[in-house]
Amino acid sequence: MGAAQDRFKAVVRDHWAPALRDLGLTGSGKVFCVPDDHDWAMLGFQTSTGSTAEVAKFTVNLMVVGKDDWQRAREEHPWYSAKPSPNTVALHRYQQRLGFLTHGEDHWWLLLSDGSNEDAVAQEVLLALRDQAIPTLRAEMRNCAPGPRGTFAFRAR
Repeated sequence: MGAAQDRFKAVVRDHWAPALRDLGLTGSGKVFCVPDDHDWAMLGFQTSTGSTAEVAKFTVNLMVVGKDDWQRAREEHPWYSAKPSPNTVALHRYQQRLGFLTHGEDHWWLLLSDGSNEDAVAQEVLLALRDQAIPTLRAEMRNCAPGPRGTFAFRAR
């Protein structure tokens, strides 16, 4: 792992994960969930294969899927995991990259290995998680209309 990826992992662990838990989410590593009996409402940090030792390129994926719907899909697709992942494309009611909410298009943040932009990136993403990602997940949990909804970009990064 390169210096930028190490820095990214530390920012998730030391900044965003504690804040997400303070906001009521559970999780660790790159995936966090809004606890709910009926839905999987998740966000996941995804790093790009275009990351280098000097720059970690990442985005945040949002996903909501009904737990019963997911279980039925698993019966038809036994290779599906017991719990969905916001970082893979599968059955969903809502799936979106955070950049579409913050920038109106697919957006990948850049975290530099030297730490020169760490505070700015950490704060920008934290505000986006708090003010846009989590409220959007909660709104989509209330919207039980069948999906899929959201614009999940497939462009290679």
